[in-house]
Amino acid sequence: MLGQMPTSHVVAMLTASPPERAASVLLSMPKDRIDRLLAAMGGRLIAAMLIAADPAKRAALLAHLDDARLAAELALLPLVEAAGVLAAMPTDRANAQLDRVSTEHLAMLLDAMPSPQRGRLVDVIDPLRLADLRRVGYEKAVIESLRRTAASLQWVPDDHGANLLAGVFHRLFGVSLCYVDDGVLQPRSVAAAQQVFATEQVHGLLLVSNAEPSTDAYALVTDPRYARTPAMLVTWDPDDNDGVLGRALVRLAG
Repeated sequence: MLGQMPTSHVVAMLTASPPERAASVLLSMPKDRIDRLLAAMGGRLIAAMLIAADPAKRAALLAHLDDARLAAELALLPLVEAAGVLAAMPTDRANAQLDRVSTEHLAMLLDAMPSPQRGRLVDVIDPLRLADLRRVGYEKAVIESLRRTAASLQWVPDDHGANLLAGVFHRLFGVSLCYVDDGVLQPRSVAAAQQVFATEQVHGLLLVSNAEPSTDAYALVTDPRYARTPAMLVTWDPDDNDGVLGRALVRLAG
């Protein structure tokens, strides 16, 4: 009977069914019929079936969906639903999807997953991406801490680094987030921040890093070439309280 029903009617019936039942019904059909039905389905129904199906049926469904189709449907889902689908998928298929998204989006997807599934996927992510994830996590923690000090924040326009404009005490300050994955903060990071804000009308520059500065980096903070914009460097860890950054801005304001 289902084989004679129009595709749109079958999709409507599957949408109204419990997802686990819908997956079983769909997979009982011939391969070409399954492919036509999947092509007509929206991402939310596909996602619901992938999450609800047992591992064998999930694998069978995924065999009908290439990475490009999965990526297109996941991109249309709310973050939590997309994370739920990825958490339910086999590691190799989920990792192929994670490779397609930005580091910022990857961090949000992983944060939305239960801890065991998140750990399983983190274990197979490229080490270079893991370092980038740690950078994103650190920058997010600094931004959240600054916001709790009542600073208004915005990214520096047309800048591709981690540089912010912070409105505090009716003044505008530059804030440069200098994450270091290993070792000490190098002078090139300080110089890059000073160059970004040399053209901005700010009352001071706060450099925030998770690493201690090298001797040369610390000396560059007070380099006379940048004396027009007073600068301060703070080593901050997410375990530190918000007052560390708040007090640094107060000192910078004079």
